[in-house]
Amino acid sequence: MSYRLSQANFAKGEIAPDLYGRFDVDAYSTAVRKARNVFVLKYGGLMKRPGTRYVGEVLDATRPVRLIPFQFSIEQAYALEMGHGYMRVAAAGGMVLNQELLITGISNEAQAKVTAAFHGYSVGNIVFLSGVDGDLGEELNYRFFRVEAVVDNDNFRIGVDTSGMPAFSGAAGGIARTEAPAPDPVDPVIPAPVDPPSPPSTGGGS
Repeated sequence: MSYRLSQANFAKGEIAPDLYGRFDVDAYSTAVRKARNVFVLKYGGLMKRPGTRYVGEVLDATRPVRLIPFQFSIEQAYALEMGHGYMRVAAAGGMVLNQELLITGISNEAQAKVTAAFHGYSVGNIVFLSGVDGDLGEELNYRFFRVEAVVDNDNFRIGVDTSGMPAFSGAAGGIARTEAPAPDPVDPVIPAPVDPPSPPSTGGGS
């Protein structure tokens, strides 16, 4: 004969291994042996942990990167991507971006040329494309690209081959600038990381 025992209170969280057999302790009946991917609610129940979402690649994967949670208030929470000499901010399921610009053209070339008036980008900047219409938008929208070359104030090239993709038919969203934006501040010179010093010698003495 088998019995099914119900337990509705897990307020004590995971029980320590030393208490696995201590059914005479009050915490035994309000705890769980192992809780994975769940939150213990203050009322005693368990709730599944929320899933994760792919937001984007780190800016420089060749060096160590650290993600640090930052909560400004009850309603504002961020994830800070700390890399070597830079910081990027993610919030609300995506990266915090600069002002959105209206795209008026994307060429079909081995290195696509994007047209956006007074874009202000430099080689190495990362751009996020969205709002591109038609079949081309299905290939490019909601993706990050690196600026590979700056043609002029209105055109820049990104690292994607669009020669075999559909032709550009239009884009929605963003503003059309009428003048060049203020230049970005000059980045400070970031020194190369230094190896930690050797630990001091120990032992000896008189």
